[in-house]
Amino acid sequence: MPDKPNSKLLLLPFILIGAIFLLAAAPGFCASPDTLVCRHDLKVELQPQDHMILVRDDIGIEGWKGKELIFSLSSKGRIESVKVNGKPVKYSFRSGRLILSASRDDGRPIVVSISFDAVFNDPVAEDQAGSDNPGLGVEGSIGETGTFLLADSGWYPGFGGPGQDFKLTVTAPRGIYAVTAGELIGHEDRDRKSITRWKTGPIGQGLSLSAGKYIIRSKVNGRIPIYTFFTSETDSLSRTYLDASASHIEFYERLFGPYPFPKFAVVENFFPTGYGFPSYTLLGKSVLKLPFIPETSLRHEIAHCWWGNGVLVDYASGNWCEGLTTYVADYLSREIVSAADAKLYRQQILRDYATFASSGADFPLKDFESRVSPATRVVGYGKAAFVFHMIRGKLGDEAFWNGLRQIFRERLFVKASWDDFRDVFVRTGGWDAKDAGVFFEQWVARSGAPVLKLKDARIEGEGTGRRVAGLLVQDKPWYRLDITAGLEVSGNERLDTKIRIEDGSAPFAVSASAAPKKLIVDPDVNTFRLLYPEEIPATVNSVKGSRKPAAVLSDGAPPEVTKAFYLLLAGLDQEGAPIIAEKEAEKIMNEDRDFIFFGLPRSEKLKFFFETAPKTVSLSPRSFSVEGSSGADCLFLAFADPVRKGKITALFLPVPGTADDSILTAARKITHYGKYSFLTFSGGVIREKGIWEVTRSPLVFDF
Repeated sequence: MPDKPNSKLLLLPFILIGAIFLLAAAPGFCASPDTLVCRHDLKVELQPQDHMILVRDDIGIEGWKGKELIFSLSSKGRIESVKVNGKPVKYSFRSGRLILSASRDDGRPIVVSISFDAVFNDPVAEDQAGSDNPGLGVEGSIGETGTFLLADSGWYPGFGGPGQDFKLTVTAPRGIYAVTAGELIGHEDRDRKSITRWKTGPIGQGLSLSAGKYIIRSKVNGRIPIYTFFTSETDSLSRTYLDASASHIEFYERLFGPYPFPKFAVVENFFPTGYGFPSYTLLGKSVLKLPFIPETSLRHEIAHCWWGNGVLVDYASGNWCEGLTTYVADYLSREIVSAADAKLYRQQILRDYATFASSGADFPLKDFESRVSPATRVVGYGKAAFVFHMIRGKLGDEAFWNGLRQIFRERLFVKASWDDFRDVFVRTGGWDAKDAGVFFEQWVARSGAPVLKLKDARIEGEGTGRRVAGLLVQDKPWYRLDITAGLEVSGNERLDTKIRIEDGSAPFAVSASAAPKKLIVDPDVNTFRLLYPEEIPATVNSVKGSRKPAAVLSDGAPPEVTKAFYLLLAGLDQEGAPIIAEKEAEKIMNEDRDFIFFGLPRSEKLKFFFETAPKTVSLSPRSFSVEGSSGADCLFLAFADPVRKGKITALFLPVPGTADDSILTAARKITHYGKYSFLTFSGGVIREKGIWEVTRSPLVFDF
């Protein structure tokens, strides 16, 4: 994801952007951002032992007219000197704003030299149980394990206007190399120091910086050098990441156009993150080691080089880039495998949306900024991806992909809004402007999703005149939808018809050439809608979405496994749930809440919960099996309670004698398998996973 991943950072880009616009309107700031040119010559020394950075920035500014210059700078900074054209000037520094006197009315170039130091030592968590706040609230951290400085941390003097480029020289203790956006000029070891040099052209956004004890590997892919900056612990993975990066870049160049940066790098971070920056991605060590990352998260971050870091986001009208990147990376990779895999992906988006974003947690796409919770993820990533899928369905493949290529050509390093996408699709794809306006209003400007139901399904006529008729109805607020009804007939044939619904109901009919078997509205799951509870199998995500869970530790559980229970609850976004004993659970077992059990309960009363488990599950205190398989040492499962309607029961069951490390590893991994109903592990390694079958839907009629 681009650099906006957590709640602590959420408002900072807008604060700085707002400050820039305020400065542009202030008396001391008269240059148009289009004519202002700013060139940074940054010389930086990292002192990890003291968590300190020493900075000298010589900033060449052209086209500026005014009486004051205003820079954004970390409030942690200690100013050593400020000069204009080599001469000291008066300045003030308060609340992250460095204001200096430099009267200029002719627009001639000036050089502002700012020297300062700052300590960055944000606390960094060693572990990350959940996956919906990947930045962990860290803005800036310099230490022996590594350096992490977001642009918004203020580690260098920020100045308004898009036309900024950078020369950057970073000096650090020997063996520590720095990474940032742009082109690697070179790196060297000199005595006890290591020096890294970078050059970055205008990219429309600020500069972030990472550093660590890296082994640098490279591969040239056509005109693009690709690098890995990994530590010795992960260096063996370099070839895998270099080859995967080259493959993904080639794919997206064919799809969208030339890769827009002078390099791409995969950089290891010293705490768990998943960031996308212009020309590189920053992944935590534990993330890099996951075997699926080169084909999933890496693909996603490379796609951001076109969408989010290439074409920039106009956040004032909503962040579209996470949805589009999800669609062209995560979703498209499944579509390439098979139509069935793609359908399952769309189905999972609908399940996640119903689980996390219903009941008041939803919001319009125009209000999405960044992912900070499950609800923001399923709206800003999932729903937005589905919206692009529906646009593609309306326009057809050729017009859709041509439209994206056109946007990339027109708005590289320029902000784009949802309206810009609409206008390009109308201009290049032949989409009726009025219809496009209705589409974007209902899917982007307002929250919610259609609630649809099939009624009055019946067979009319006989023989060659036979047909199946029905009525599609929707709840208010109404949507304008073009949706398919599919009729399955004997001989495994499916007959489709299109339904246009704009108000409360729409009748339809399908001619039946053979005996009707089943009528399905939206059989290929191409329309975003709100699922009914009976259409959603209980999954890990169902537990994450629980509003009021009870966490029950089974009697006799050894004290050392309690840590695993806390880790499991954190990964399920339920770290606030109190852990209670079986006796306490007996008192509240009839309350309106979900239950999460750690270990199979011994209480006869609580065993009631597991009498309703799926028939394919076999449980005992010392063993388990799911769908006939056995032999694993840890089980997680979630299932709907047929007696307590709408409630979920979940169980994490380690087999007695399982090593503590295996239990902790399994508990930590469960959060990453949100769409699954059951998981089994051996030695902390996933062994089996599955989803309960859904057999009922208000949009299906079985004849």
